Amino acid sequence: MNEVAHTFETAGIYNGLFVMADRETGSVWTHFDGTVITGPLAGAGLAMEIRPLTHTSWGSWLEDHGDTTVLAPIEQYKAWYGTSGWGDGNIGASWLGPLFSDTVINDDDRLAGNELVLGAGVGDDFRAYSLAMVDELTVIHDDLGGQPVVVFLDPANMFGLAFSSVVDGEERQFFVDDGEVFDSQGTRWRLDGHGTDGPDEGTSLEYVTSFVTEWYGWATYHPETTIYGSS
Repeated sequence: MNEVAHTFETAGIYNGLFVMADRETGSVWTHFDGTVITGPLAGAGLAMEIRPLTHTSWGSWLEDHGDTTVLAPIEQYKAWYGTSGWGDGNIGASWLGPLFSDTVINDDDRLAGNELVLGAGVGDDFRAYSLAMVDELTVIHDDLGGQPVVVFLDPANMFGLAFSSVVDGEERQFFVDDGEVFDSQGTRWRLDGHGTDGPDEGTSLEYVTSFVTEWYGWATYHPETTIYGSS
């Protein structure tokens, strides 16, 4: 960002999604792409770095990260906790009533509003990969922004990420074997892009900006997006 730590709090709804304000300057940022939309820092060209996150089962996570600590719930706020319903039900412009319909810029009905997609982008080239189009762990080779990418989709865990398919200057071919991802040189890769066995053990694939989100959010922030598999 700008080498300054900021503290954030929810500020409202913009373009159908919540936005947050930093307490230090009062500037309002989107959580979706990490840019400033209004306030003292607007126009400064600042943007938060997007980091890859893994969405998986607790058991699967512990297999690779056995020393993980867990943030304990705060008892006094127990009544506030609940389930998110992420990806459940079909939503449209009426989902949040005026909060949605009065703020959303681009309502795109090419997919159901709540459908989970992996949104990925290189430069000005954006593409959505629907998790509903696969029923098991799947590898997709594609081209984004003129660069070869590999997409991992894991519908069982509502998870996906995209990476460059170039390793050590060589474009690799990836495939799924017995529920795990391997490449053409024999390296086994975790879904977070980390090599666990083989010639490239201990290395990581280059992350391509990508994350799983509901379609309506991806489409309204990236109206020019294409959908993988659609003409």
